[in-house]
Amino acid sequence: MSNRKYTPRRAGKRWLDDAPAYILDCFDIPDTGDRYTVLFGKGLMFHVKHNGDCMDGSDQRNNTIVPYLAMSEAPGSPQGISMWGELEAHQAAAYRYNNGHRRIRWLDFPAHIRKHVIARVEI
Repeated sequence: MSNRKYTPRRAGKRWLDDAPAYILDCFDIPDTGDRYTVLFGKGLMFHVKHNGDCMDGSDQRNNTIVPYLAMSEAPGSPQGISMWGELEAHQAAAYRYNNGHRRIRWLDFPAHIRKHVIARVEI
């Protein structure tokens, strides 16, 4: 096993133009209750050491955790969804390249969704 640190690649500039640096990728799956999903990287990933301790940042691919935020069309509503989750790095990679998940440009998210993502991370 390699000791190289795992560093996930961000989606390209055309997908993440004007997005905060901590966003890895954005998805829109219209036929689900948690329609919008944002994967996070820089500054938000963490890893779990062999003794169970959680540490900031990435480590090896097999112990790095990629957080995500899943949201409905009205995440701030009492009936809305705005839920944090975690994927192991290999699960995040599979999620990003699964044809059932539709990548969307950050700027194509509705303005209230972009604002909600930033508020959940930065506040």
